[in-house]
Amino acid sequence: MAQLSNFPDEIIRHVLHFVSAEDNLYNFQLASRRLHNIANEPLLWRTYCLRYFNFWDPRHEIEKKLKARASSVGWKDLWLKRRRINFKVERLLDGIVKTTRRQARRIATICELGLDVKDYLLGQRYIDASDDYVLARKYWAQATLDSLHRGLAVEVWFQYQGRLDSRQDLDTALGAFDMFVLHDQPHDLDYIVRTLDNYATQYITEHPHSKRFNTRDKAINLVRWLRLKNYIGAEFSITEYRNLQHCLIGHALSESKHTSLPLVAGAIFVCVAQRLGINAACLNFPGHVYVSVEPPAGEDLDGELVWGRKRPTALHRMYLDPFTSDHEVPIEFLRTKLAEHGWASDDTSASFHPSPVPIIVQRMAQNIKTSWSEVYSLPENDPKIISTGRLRAGVPLRNINTAKYAAMWAELMTKNPASFHWSDFLSRLLAECSQCWSEDLWIIERYLLPVYKAHEAFMRSQPLNVDNNRAGWQHVPDIIRMMNNLDSRGSTACHRRYTEDIQRTVHYKIGQVFRHKRYGYVGVINGWRCKNMLLPDPHTISFEDAQEEGGRFDLNAERGYSRRSADKIFYTCVRPAYSRLRIAQENVEIITDPSLIPEELFAAAGRYFKRFDREACRFVSNIKEYYPDD
Repeated sequence: MAQLSNFPDEIIRHVLHFVSAEDNLYNFQLASRRLHNIANEPLLWRTYCLRYFNFWDPRHEIEKKLKARASSVGWKDLWLKRRRINFKVERLLDGIVKTTRRQARRIATICELGLDVKDYLLGQRYIDASDDYVLARKYWAQATLDSLHRGLAVEVWFQYQGRLDSRQDLDTALGAFDMFVLHDQPHDLDYIVRTLDNYATQYITEHPHSKRFNTRDKAINLVRWLRLKNYIGAEFSITEYRNLQHCLIGHALSESKHTSLPLVAGAIFVCVAQRLGINAACLNFPGHVYVSVEPPAGEDLDGELVWGRKRPTALHRMYLDPFTSDHEVPIEFLRTKLAEHGWASDDTSASFHPSPVPIIVQRMAQNIKTSWSEVYSLPENDPKIISTGRLRAGVPLRNINTAKYAAMWAELMTKNPASFHWSDFLSRLLAECSQCWSEDLWIIERYLLPVYKAHEAFMRSQPLNVDNNRAGWQHVPDIIRMMNNLDSRGSTACHRRYTEDIQRTVHYKIGQVFRHKRYGYVGVINGWRCKNMLLPDPHTISFEDAQEEGGRFDLNAERGYSRRSADKIFYTCVRPAYSRLRIAQENVEIITDPSLIPEELFAAAGRYFKRFDREACRFVSNIKEYYPDD
């Protein structure tokens, strides 16, 4: 019988490509010295690295390593390092799903490892359904990944602090909004940059002589090519104008129809133009986004040499509207538009000047907040809510809320901390984070705290310092301490067995699935209170229930209670877009048929529940620390 040692090295090397890295590490290479040498060749471990890990933190400089000779890189050590990171993430995720204490701190530790954790977290989507914590693992793995994505987005905007007049990296600055609603999709910042690079390469391939064109012809030719390819300017119904996907450059680039807002269409043109050496920029024009193009120094737009002009003026630029036209826009038309808005229309108007990237980011943030406001002006069951927030992944209403959260971060991080109303933006963001996004505590500590300290230093340097007694939602260190304290100690347990009144009046238990008797939505109970008790905080209340109970409706968090609520039994429940929605006991109708439960509810329930018991039609509680008797 032939033995492995009788085969030549080439055959063994080939066989090893079908052996797992673990089997190689623990078995194969231990068989003999010869097999040990073959099994540790750098080229093999380079293959293992690329096969096992799709995402790499920038600190590894993986592209540089891939271009180098395999023997010059410690590929096996790199694979072992990534494996140790996976083990660390596994331990931390175990802690997150098994106790509510120090969840935010464990998430921070995972996110600080960067993109190296993404492969493991994505792999939790396929965890075996028999796992005792299947829903909790899926939920918290995705929540941690989402927090990592948000951190990467905020880092992009944070880099504009100190250079708020920059016109660089418009693609990633707008792509950061995509990261907040990326979920498990592949269209991240790298995808956006690669796609725009490919557009530029494709254009050069199809127009090899374009470098000979003057600036005007280059710009006109490019905008016509982009529109001909349907990369920009795709038409859609005016009723879809506020759809969230039209605000996201990643969606515009990856969708087959490439529909987008004018701002995104202009940004795509600018990004491709800059890759081709064309000096283009978006304009912060009222009512619509246009693009300006400037010639190189010493030339005019038609390629003629000019002398003595130091800085281009409005008359020396050309203007385009990539969203609606492939022709140059006359400056007289733009002056008329400015006059209609009551704005200055002379050549010195800021509307004719190229806008810095932070201004464009703030404008997109306003677009998103307008979409959010429009959604919350609609009745809860209006189908337009679904169409406005529908993306490739995620619950539509949750996507809308997350995008609004992104807009809040964008506005804060791309404004000068000494600017007017910065403190108002700060207090709103801190309230939103502490109530709805506690897992983002690490983002506040890493990116917001340094900006806040710079703001404090500036305010102390002012002759009339009227802002030296910050407290509450405007004092970042206090909020960080509060969130850390809440994360460390958890909440007080609510017992049934010691109180006869609770046993008699609170009819339903944690994990039971119900339908609202009046409004028909399906949820799962994740908290309760009876007389003289408070509901878990924060929680929200639906508009309909607020009206019915005589209370008030707050889009973010309902802190007060209705005038008639003192003697009523209330629960909080999970719905796909809400984690703690208040409901009165008389509106609860228990569901006993699992087929009536919407699929989206299973994903949302993982925040509070281990798994779903189909026989009992009930979610198994993972918050026994709070409700030990349920």
